[in-house]
Amino acid sequence: MVSIVTYTFYSIVSERSGIRLMDADWSDQWGWIVVQRSRRRLECVANGTILHPDVSVRFPIIRWVDSERFLLADARSDGMSHNVFLVDLYGNVQHSFCGGDGIEDIAVGKEGIWISYFDEGVFGKGVSAEGLVLFRLDGSPIFQYHSHLTDRPMIIDCYAICKGRSSTLWLFPYDDFSLIHLDPCAKTMQRYEVPEPLHGSTALCVRGKYAYFCNSYHSKEKLYSWDIGNGKLEKIGRIQGVARGLGPKETSHFISVDGDSASVHTIMNPSEYEYSAPHFAPS
Repeated sequence: MVSIVTYTFYSIVSERSGIRLMDADWSDQWGWIVVQRSRRRLECVANGTILHPDVSVRFPIIRWVDSERFLLADARSDGMSHNVFLVDLYGNVQHSFCGGDGIEDIAVGKEGIWISYFDEGVFGKGVSAEGLVLFRLDGSPIFQYHSHLTDRPMIIDCYAICKGRSSTLWLFPYDDFSLIHLDPCAKTMQRYEVPEPLHGSTALCVRGKYAYFCNSYHSKEKLYSWDIGNGKLEKIGRIQGVARGLGPKETSHFISVDGDSASVHTIMNPSEYEYSAPHFAPS
């Protein structure tokens, strides 16, 4: 029987009124990090240490880069100004670059920084028109989805992404709603037709032969397991708040921000790595 275990790793203490939790990230190796707005001032908290990077960010996204740095980005930009900042654990900005306007999500791996975009970015100007871009840490593009892939679904709005094994990435774009496994090195992709009840999902995680989807058009906050090999779809629980999938290096499958707390969610599925389809490329 598949089940889900939730662990709340951060909660705003009641004595600190006027704080709004904006985003969070988790690493088994490096711990937790959050970004919040405190009386109009942006602050980051890394494993309990409060930092105040000297940056102007309206719609913050935060991600671990490595044991000594994290990424802080603004989802909105004029398309030219720097809106992606690499910050050390003392709060100092080490580097910055323009990551484009309309950032939907960010995933960081050894291969670089993946940035996906929603429709206002895709139909805007600049790098965001690619729908999905892999950047080096210095901000130079390595892979651009619309330019480097032929015979691919167009990204109108990249609803969800999550890291796969090695340098690969999984994505779930509107309006095709195929599950796509992307290899930026080979500039190739594998495409899987997804059951209609999963369309519109905004959180995705792929482990072994299973893809997990949350918050679809039809089932807000509900979590589904889909056996990519044989098409079986199973409702396994729910995740409240804004959720996104974690990469295969993490024990947990999803992270969520719900009001004043941040949690990770681990799916207990003993069949996860029993491959039933020989054509399926594992995550």
